[in-house]
Amino acid sequence: MRFLDVFASLLGVASLTGYVAADLRITADHFSFGGVNYPGLQTLNPKERDTVIRAIVKSGARVIRLFIRQYGDYPDPEPEVGSFDRSILDMFDDTLAAIHHISKGKVKVIIAPHDAHALRETNDVPCDAYCKRLEGAFLDFYSNEQGEYPVAVREHYKTRLQVLFKEYTSRNFGDRPWSELNEVILGVDVQNEPWSSISPIPSGEPWLCEIATHLKDTLGLGKSNIAVISGGISGAQSPDGDENFPDSAFNCDAIDVIGIHGYYAMDENGEATAGTNWAKMFIPGNTLTARAEEKKKLLLVEEMAYIHTELGLTYKQQAIWDQGNALNYRGIPWIYSKINNGGEGTTSTVSILRDDTAAIGALKDVLKRAYGSRSKFNWSKFLSPPPALSNSTYVALNPYIPEQSDCTFGCPGYLCDAPDGCKPDLICKNSICAKPDEKQPGKMGDDCNSKQPCLEHLKCEDGLCQECIVRPSIQPKDPRKTTVDGDPNAQCQPDSTSTFTMRPFCLKPSAFTSPSRLGNPCQNAAHCDANEFCDWGFCKVCTEGCLGMKCKGNNKCKTGFCNSYGRCDYPGQKKRAHGPGARARGRSGPRGPGAGPKGQSGPNKVRSEAMRINTPNETPVATGAA
Repeated sequence: MRFLDVFASLLGVASLTGYVAADLRITADHFSFGGVNYPGLQTLNPKERDTVIRAIVKSGARVIRLFIRQYGDYPDPEPEVGSFDRSILDMFDDTLAAIHHISKGKVKVIIAPHDAHALRETNDVPCDAYCKRLEGAFLDFYSNEQGEYPVAVREHYKTRLQVLFKEYTSRNFGDRPWSELNEVILGVDVQNEPWSSISPIPSGEPWLCEIATHLKDTLGLGKSNIAVISGGISGAQSPDGDENFPDSAFNCDAIDVIGIHGYYAMDENGEATAGTNWAKMFIPGNTLTARAEEKKKLLLVEEMAYIHTELGLTYKQQAIWDQGNALNYRGIPWIYSKINNGGEGTTSTVSILRDDTAAIGALKDVLKRAYGSRSKFNWSKFLSPPPALSNSTYVALNPYIPEQSDCTFGCPGYLCDAPDGCKPDLICKNSICAKPDEKQPGKMGDDCNSKQPCLEHLKCEDGLCQECIVRPSIQPKDPRKTTVDGDPNAQCQPDSTSTFTMRPFCLKPSAFTSPSRLGNPCQNAAHCDANEFCDWGFCKVCTEGCLGMKCKGNNKCKTGFCNSYGRCDYPGQKKRAHGPGARARGRSGPRGPGAGPKGQSGPNKVRSEAMRINTPNETPVATGAA
């Protein structure tokens, strides 16, 4: 990108920051937050552990997510099914107390009481007592069937939760059970990634709500205002899938928080940032966010991380910051996965004790920005609010883009908050710089006239839509002076002397503000932002039949179509059928895993009987991939 183009774009953004708020920006008075995953924090010696906790508190994190499982020589507290080692729980309890004391109650924890990867020795997690009992048939863990065992394995898991959160009493919190420690525990996962890499769920799906209800009602987490979290149900979230939020999660009253796990890499061809998929996933009012509001669920990105690519570690800071920034902008709390106090290599791990020139510098920066960011969702039941909320009305530029990067501003996938927030050949759509649709009217180079206007950030000149430039300044002959011939109003080059006579000068910032905005030209709603509709050839902000609103038919939706949940959806999204079990595809749809008996009509059915299944290892999804 030419320097003048960059300067013009930056000037445009800077001039708007004082009084222009993007249409899709979160302005609600609820707060968001950031946090970190440190699975084995409790295994550190007390001095080392406390040093790490102080660094986490100083970073701006509000939440630390901890796992109860085996780590090297540090065993699982349930060495044999139904048998428990209290000394291991005491060490975990000491960690809770240290976090609460060092943070002065400002930092809380999320506890994953079991890791599903331990059932099949994946993700470097050792095979535990349940794994040995199941002998590879790990889906039996979720099945209603008792099989060979005298008691169903799920009943043993309920006992584990009973011991952890009800029977064990804290030696640091007045002999109270963990189920009452809302001063330090924000929430508890039903399990970490129960069906990791498996979607749709082929067996035992009712387990999810049964365990959630056991935690919330039987063990009393609900009474103590400790959240029950779904835990990243099917592992890595694909950009347009529903692995982490099937109907069974939304329809379970006992689940308070939908925990989402996603791993996205920077596009090596410069088509998207690592945060692009997050920005697309949580467009305000879309199906996911609208359903969450309707069902009174909170959304939390429990795991997001840097994914190494051929671009190299030089881009690690940029990728981390872009993801956190996108989630902050959408008002979705997030927890980075994962941190340690040792080496990093080419992994996603960030060492909390390194100096700010390393990856931790970017993570700390975006964590502190998360501290005062706004959200549409109310977390005050589970976490205390920050002293103040941010009033920022613009997208911050990433300060960690490497010097050798091909682009520093306004490229595909970058966030934007104004019509001129992207390169001239792109369009700022849904707060993301994107290539215009082929049929999008008013693009760069399109013919234009009084009846065929250009996109808002372009100007019609000589019958063509062209980019505009900032008028160049007249530089004083004496570099020590700041004005030309003592006249402060004589700074801009006149048209006659400009070397850019074929490119029009930019409109004043006020031309981009509402209500004077004309709106982008359009042919249909897909050419507009998700909260706009196409009205007589121009994109206008929608007030009726809009994204996320209830509908009974497509003709009731101005912004797209009426989806299977009875909500107006955005036309740029795939029309995916939803339903119980595997994908509901109608009465004559193809059969698949989880389908009912041969010849049975209707959508695929959820199975509760035990099944054996081979699953692929969890891998990151490239940004922009379907």
